[in-house]
Parts: sequence; structure tokens; C-alpha cells
Amino acid sequence: MPTPAPTPAPQAPREINSLADKLLEVHDWLRDQLVHLRAEADAHFAARAAHRGPGRPPAPGLGLQIRQRCLEFCDTLTFHHTAEDDHILPGVLAHHPHLRDTLDRLVDEHRALTRSKERLLALLADIGTGDAALFLAEFDRMAGELTAHLEYEETWLVPVLAQVPFPPAPPGPQDPPGAPGPRER
Repeated sequence: MPTPAPTPAPQAPREINSLADKLLEVHDWLRDQLVHLRAEADAHFAARAAHRGPGRPPAPGLGLQIRQRCLEFCDTLTFHHTAEDDHILPGVLAHHPHLRDTLDRLVDEHRALTRSKERLLALLADIGTGDAALFLAEFDRMAGELTAHLEYEETWLVPVLAQVPFPPAPPGPQDPPGAPGPRER
């Protein structure tokens, strides 16, 4: 039976003062979920492999839990990358046009991660009886791609986003709509 991955030590909540802090908070959550999902998948497949006797192995409750957590993870990843593509990256480009190639690479990586996520979700549909080695290999491939992407993104975006307060201060009563708030001036 495979040894489950170690559970990471709980992290103290990150203090959020800038958009970079918020980005890192989301990235920390995504990384943490990868560890938990891998451990749950290992446990599920070990329980399935331990089944002896006639008929199909009973569907462990962990299979449903993996499915739910994977879907939550994938939904969060999609939301995160859509928000970056639609809101964060265009703003960074407007103020830092020299980062165009970097931002284009990030968008391309978002698309590649979407394809990996879709392959993983297709395998997840058959988590109860599907090929364990294939699922784990696809999960590990996607996790490796995502981890490398997060590291690259942090290298380029954290320094830029550290200058953007989060949450943004609301505009003051004398400011026209859309004007920067007092913290943003």
C-alpha cells in the first residue's frame, strides 16, 4: 500500500495588504489542495486495490470526496485564471507594457492548464473503476504544470502587484465614480 503524502503543517493566515498578498494567498490554497487531493487519491486507490472477493469493489466514500474536492479545486482554478486573464493581466499590461511577453506566456499557460484540468476531470468521472495509474499520472502531470506556473507567475507578478493595495479603498465622497480611492493615490 502506498505511503500517503505528508499533510502540510497549517500555515498562519497571510496578512493581506496588497494584491500580491491576495495572489499568494490563493496560490497557497491551490498548492495545499494539490497535496490533500493527492493523499486522498492515494488512499482511495489503495482501498480499491485492497478489495478481495467477487464483484466490483465497493465504491469507497473517499471516491465521492475526491470528486467533490477535485471539482471545487478545478472551479477555483478556473475562477482564478479567468479573473487574472480578464482583470489583473490587462491592468498589469497597461502599466507595464515591457511585460507583454511574460503576460502572453501566462495566458498560454492558463490555456494549457485548462486542457490538463479537462483531461483530469474526464478521468475523475470514472474514479471508482478507472485506471489508477493513469489518473495519478495525469494528476501529477497537471500538479507539476500548475506548480511551475505559479512559481513563474509569482516571479513576475508579485513585485508588480505589491504596489496595489488590497482591498482597494473605496472612493471618497468627493471623488467621481471610478476615481482611485485614498489608498490608491
